[in-house]
Amino acid sequence: MKIGSFKFDERASDIIGKIATRELRFPYLIMRRVEDRQSETAPVYEIYETNRAGDEIQVGVVWERKMRANDEVFLSGMIDDPSFQVPLSIALFGDETNGFDVQWRRERERDGQGAGFGGRGNGGRAGAGFGGRTGGGFSGGSTAGPDGGYTGGTRSLDDEIPF
Repeated sequence: MKIGSFKFDERASDIIGKIATRELRFPYLIMRRVEDRQSETAPVYEIYETNRAGDEIQVGVVWERKMRANDEVFLSGMIDDPSFQVPLSIALFGDETNGFDVQWRRERERDGQGAGFGGRGNGGRAGAGFGGRTGGGFSGGSTAGPDGGYTGGTRSLDDEIPF
């Protein structure tokens, strides 16, 4: 289901878009390419919205993905905010020149695994991401075990993470 679009705006020199559902409305979003990606698993674009005070607030990220069936490239990510109960998983199809269509679909169980773009299935439970990948919407998988405990390896939750 198409819920929005993005297109390059020459006046703003940015990729500008909007997303709207029955309950959510983002009339002016800015999608910017991440220029200083620290790794191949880092997001390709960050999505910003201007708040009431005029500040640009990051509300989303998208990663580049390939479809398993034909290696077509698309963007997969999420829009999120502390006020949301769960993130809004999105997929963008298109390119910077011709624009992007923003797609969403209800996630459903398939073969015992969740479906959908961002890795959540059936009421927000972790399942498989778009194309059957498990571990949530992030390429590295979840750092939470079945009991919710941290399983992230050698790092402690108290370690400082550079941004």
